This record gives sequence, C-alpha cells and structure tokens, in this order.
Amino acid sequence: MRGTPRLDTVPLVERDYQTGLLDVALDSCRNGAGGVVVVEGGFGTGKTALLRAAQDRAAAAGFTVLRARSSEFESTFPYGIVRQLFEPYFAAAPADARAAAVDGPAVLASPLFDHRHPVAHGDISPRQHESILRGLHWMLVNMSRRSSVLLVLDDLHWADAASLRFLQYIESRLRRDRVLCVAATASVDCGAYPDITDALRGSPAVRSVPVDVLSEKAVGEILGAVLDVAPDPESAYTARLVTGGNPGLLHELVSELRRAPGPGVPWGPGLVARASPRMVARAVQRWVGHVPQDDREGARRLTDALAVVGGSAGYAELADVTGLTPREVREAVGVLTDIGVVEPGVPPRLAHPIVRNAVYEHMPRAGRYRAHAAAAQALARSGAPPEKVAEHLLHIPPVRNDRLATARPAVGDTAELPPARRAFAALLDGASGADVGRLAEEAWQRGPRGPEAKGDALAPGLIALCLSCCGRLSEAAALLDDSVRRVEALGLVPASRDLRSLRAYVQLSRGLLAEADTDATAALSDAAPDNATVLGRPFAVYALTEVLLLRNQIGAAAAAFARHGTPGDAAHATHPALSLPLTAARGRLRLAEGDTVAGALDLLHVHELLTEHGVRSPAFDHAVRAVPALTALGRADEARALAAERLLAARAFGDPRTLACALTARATTVSGDSSLAMLTEAAEHIDGTGAVVDRCEILVRLGAGLREAGRTAQARRTLGEAIEVADSAGLTAPGKQARRELSAMGVRVRRVVRTGVAGLTPREHRVSLLAVEGKSNRQIARILFVTVKTVEWHLSQVYRKLGIASRRELGAALAGD
Repeated sequence: MRGTPRLDTVPLVERDYQTGLLDVALDSCRNGAGGVVVVEGGFGTGKTALLRAAQDRAAAAGFTVLRARSSEFESTFPYGIVRQLFEPYFAAAPADARAAAVDGPAVLASPLFDHRHPVAHGDISPRQHESILRGLHWMLVNMSRRSSVLLVLDDLHWADAASLRFLQYIESRLRRDRVLCVAATASVDCGAYPDITDALRGSPAVRSVPVDVLSEKAVGEILGAVLDVAPDPESAYTARLVTGGNPGLLHELVSELRRAPGPGVPWGPGLVARASPRMVARAVQRWVGHVPQDDREGARRLTDALAVVGGSAGYAELADVTGLTPREVREAVGVLTDIGVVEPGVPPRLAHPIVRNAVYEHMPRAGRYRAHAAAAQALARSGAPPEKVAEHLLHIPPVRNDRLATARPAVGDTAELPPARRAFAALLDGASGADVGRLAEEAWQRGPRGPEAKGDALAPGLIALCLSCCGRLSEAAALLDDSVRRVEALGLVPASRDLRSLRAYVQLSRGLLAEADTDATAALSDAAPDNATVLGRPFAVYALTEVLLLRNQIGAAAAAFARHGTPGDAAHATHPALSLPLTAARGRLRLAEGDTVAGALDLLHVHELLTEHGVRSPAFDHAVRAVPALTALGRADEARALAAERLLAARAFGDPRTLACALTARATTVSGDSSLAMLTEAAEHIDGTGAVVDRCEILVRLGAGLREAGRTAQARRTLGEAIEVADSAGLTAPGKQARRELSAMGVRVRRVVRTGVAGLTPREHRVSLLAVEGKSNRQIARILFVTVKTVEWHLSQVYRKLGIASRRELGAALAGD
C-alpha cells in the first residue's frame, strides 16, 4: 500500500504557496476555527509530501495528529478510514483521555470501536449511521478541548462511502472548533465513490490546495541538493523534459542517478535521458489501477503498446498491437489521458519519456516480442517505409527470411504448428502455468493470429487453449477474436466453427454468458456430430450446457446435451483433453438434475481417463468438482484424498484460478476455521483473474461458511458481493443459492432494479454507443460477434432502463444522464 519511496534528502521545492495555505489553516485551527482542506493534484505531484509537511508542523505545535490512508481494498468496508484514524489513538491514549473523548453525545459512536458489538463488523442500519456521525463529530469536539486536532487523510479518492459521508457531515461544523482535516486526493474522477468525493471537493466550506508539476529551475535545485553537485543547464533541462516536472517521477530519476554512475563516473544529459527506474513502471501500474474496472485491462494493454511503438502509431495500428477494437483504443486513450499517463493529442503517446523507458524496459520479454511483431505487421499492411518495419523486426527473435516481409509467419502454415503443439504438450505433461504461458506467448509471437486459406484453426486454437488454462482469459479471448475475424473474412467455415467453439469456452469462464451462448450455438448449428472437427464440438457442447445450467435452465441444458452431446470422432481419442469436456458436461448436468452418483462418476471418469493418457495438468481435470458430491455420498475419505491430491497439483501448476478451485474443493472436506481459511484464500486467489463464474461460486461458498460459523456481518457482505456478481453476469443459479443463504439468516433480498446509464451492463453500454454512432443492428452484431436477436434484446433492455421508446431518443438519453 506504500506509494513512491520517500527520499528524505529531497527538499520540498516550489511549494511555498501550498505550505503557506496549510500554515494559515493550522493557525486558524489553533485559534478555534477549524475546517476541511483538500490537497488535489495529479498522480505523483507530491500531495503526500505536503501532508507530511503539515503533519510535522502540527506535531511541533502540539496538535493531536490522527492519520489514515485509503486503499482500494478497504473502499467497501464501512468507516474503514474513520477506524484507521481513531483506533490507534484509543489504543495509546491514557484512560482519562479515552473517557473524555467518548463523553456526552460522543458515546453514540463508541460501538464502532467495540469489537464485540455488531456495528464494529459493518452491521449498521441507516438510523445507526446518523447516530454514529453525530457521535464522531462530538468525539472530535471533546478531543479538541485538550489540544488542537489534525486529521491527515491520504488517497481520499479510495475512501469508503461512510467515511466520506463523515467528512461531509463535519465540513461545515468545525468552524468554531480546533479540529482541522487535511486530505489529499487525485484531481481526476477515480476511486470508489467519485460522486461523493466531487461533492466534497466542491463544497463552499472546503478549502482547496492545488498542486502542479515543477519548473525547470526547481528540477535543477533538487538535482543539485540530492546529488551534491550543481547540474549543468542541459542536464536540468533534460530531467525536466523526461519527467515533465512530475515530483514522483523526478524522485525516482534522482534515486536512479545516485545508483547508476560508479565512483568518479560523471553523469550528464545522456544518462538522464536513458534512465528507466523500475519503480516508475510500478508506479504507472498503480496509476492505471485507478481507472474504472471496465477500462482497466484495455488501459494496461495500451500502455504497454505505446511503450513499444512510441508516438508513431494511429488508432488502427494500436488496435492491431493491443488486440482491442479501434473504439476500445480511443476509450483507453481517454482514461489514460485523464490520469496523466498519455499526453493529449494525436497520435497518442505516453506523457513522459521516462515512463516509456521504464515500462518498456520492465515489460515481460515475450510480451515485448509479440508487441514488436504485431507493430511490424500493422506497419507493413499500412504501407509504411521498410525502415519503419525493420525498427520493430530488430527487436524480435529471428524467423525464416521469406517471412520477414510480414514480420511473422503465415497463419496455418504447418511450420507454425510445432510451437503451438509444444506449448500444448507442455500443458498436458504437467508443466507449470508460467512455463506453459511462456511457450504459448512464444508460439503466438512466432506464429499465426488466424488461419489462411490453406490452413486450419489448430495452431491459434491450441495457443488460445493454453492461455486460457493458464488463467490468461483476456489474452485468449483477444487471440480468438482476431482469428475469428480472419477466418470469417476468408470464408473458412470449419475453422470458424472450431474457433468460435473455443471462444465460447473462454467467454463462459469470463462470465459473458450471452457471448458464449451465441458462439456455441453458431458452432453447433450446422455441424453434425460425425463431422466434428478436432477442436470444436466438445468445447461448444460444454459451454452451451454450462451456460444453461448457470441460468438455471436445467431442462434446456438436458435438451441441448441430448441433441449435441454425441461423442466426437476418432481424432479425439488422440487428444483426450479435447473430447472429455463432453463427459464433464454430462457430469455437471447430472449433478444439477439431482443424480449425484452418476454425476460424480462422470467427473471421476474424466480424471481417470486423463491419468490413463498421461495428462498431468490440473487445468483440464474436473475431479475437484466431484469432491463435494463424494462428500455428500458419504465417501469422505475418498473425497479428502482426491481434494488433497488435486490441491497439491494446483499449487505446483501455479495458476491462481486453478488453485482457487482446488482450495474450494479441499475446504468441503474439512470443517470449522480450516475450511473458512481455505475458502478465504480461494477468494483472494480468484479475485482479479477475470474468471467471473468461479469467483461467484467461491463467494457463495465462502458466504455460506461464514453464516454457518455465526459470522453474520461478514456473511452478508460476502453473499451480497456474490449476488452483485451474479446479477451483473446473469448467473441465475449461483445468485439464487446466495439469496437462499441470506434468507436462512432472516435477510430479505430484493433484486435491485438498475436504471439509468449507471444501470447498463458493459455490453449494453457498448451496444448503445454503437447504435448512437448510426450502426444498424446487423452491423453491431457483426462487430460484437453476436446475433442480431442478441443486439435487439440488449437494446430493449437499454430502452427499459433509460425510460425511452426508440433509438432516436438514445443519444439524448445517454448524454442527459
């Protein structure tokens, strides 16, 4: 949770105006006129340093100083920042000071700090919120009677809603009290509750202290003070140029310069221009982590791509390099410009040279190779001069000379199958997820993005399957999107079926049920079982069956499996991992139908056949899903042994998603605190993987475990989160189970009716924007790889949520909201 490491030797330069405002606020507070001051600026502009200066001056003047720092991980925990402020004080203060602090009306807030009280664990009613706010205000008033009080809050944009409401409550009530709150926040809309933060910043009672970048003169002063040598003007100019005067970037540059030259080795503009501190790359990752969740993956991809291509690529080329659509590239450019990572203008470029150096230098090598190869290919297609293409080719491993013109070998050429097969063989042989991912990346970089007329879908399909099994779902989806576009443009129907089948499998894991349904149905619509291709049918059948089960349409799932679930052709016997999804789908269906014995036998049969064929990877094995069934059948010892074995294999494989599923299975074979600990660890591992379905199911099981352990407040939070995930993804079955668990605690759960633009799902929002652009339903369906009927359904949902009747009103409704 720490920010950029502090360099104590770096002076606070060019901040006299800001420190003067803070001194005035501190003096006013000492004289009985407190209030709220917000320090706001871009990422890395030195807001924390100003907070530290205010804290040091207040401590020297005898203030009682309470400190807290917000984080994304605490943004949903009620009064998390308030607890950070007061709990250390109550732990260290003398008994008489503690008693005085909670005297009178302040006693209303005391349950918040009593860990035996339900309120302390977040079980707070709306009426209790009002009492707590009043009590906290009087607590500060009581404390200020002994000495002036300074509240220091960093990263306010990540604060929880209840703590932000507390600041809104006290902002106009401290004018006659010796209490001052100094908070730092980003100057862009980000974090957990930007609307509340904006309302707080815009309040007339709140004073603002803006923070900006440093001038060239200030940069020179810092260089001279830290490096103990007066920098030449060119070096100071270069340092200002590469960092943009951003204090955080400058501090990392200074740290790098202190380490880089050896004793007696001079440093100069060249060394400054080449600096690429690792901490800058990490800082950029943190900054990108502040963008909205839906845009975060695209922003990360674009940041890496811009580090590779510089500012020489337009939106179309960047789309090729990142695997995003041109529209998604524009959206990513927008959010990265807002947070200061990308410089405003066309073509897009990273805002500061030191950012590009650091991000590029510390990218994974395979990702860098792939980006260079994709950039060379995009430039060649756009007719760029050969020397521009060659600039990228020089950065990738050599390939056959007759392929250099297109930067990578042709897709579908049999020469490209060995790299893909090598990655797939490593997966089957039980290699670690990291090794399989590395081999898949190399195969992707060297090989195809989609088949050519003389090839098939085997190479890109195997690569995508490997990436998916390693938990890299978004990369697998991007590869499959690109491949499907290519094969459909070439009219390769069998290859299209194969790739859409695999994409259905990947989209299922990501919780995109409509997309998985569309792809699976399209792949199975015209293909007879006896004509099944090597990759396609088993994965399409599994995806379609599972989608219907997740929607709680058990009868429809049974009908779909009866129609399409015929075992594949002889080619599948060579690769059992490709055909066994059929058996796994049947097992899942039988369990849903209540036939626990037959369902467990099917899933165990998958495990036995994989073992028989020497497939050691836990990524393919559905045995963990049989563990709860075995436990329910009274075969506890067998379930325990199987779960322990699969957990050991998952830890060796190293993929967080596989490990989370194995931990969840193992938790069903133990009880009490051990079970909860495993489920909690599983929830931590699954978070951030993009595996929406697994995450929802794990949250439901964790919530049920917390309920059984009597930890009702935590159970309600966890089950509430599971319901939110289920409702947003359309996971009816796990959502229903979560509601049953809440009902068992006496909690009445109503389905939240979401309206307005904020109530639109990501897919509905994207369909809306395309419709506003004038795209027809058929064009939208082609862009999003869905059916026209799916587009019509999404638009009907949009109209309902926005309260409109037709497409003509859509643009105004989106803009007005």
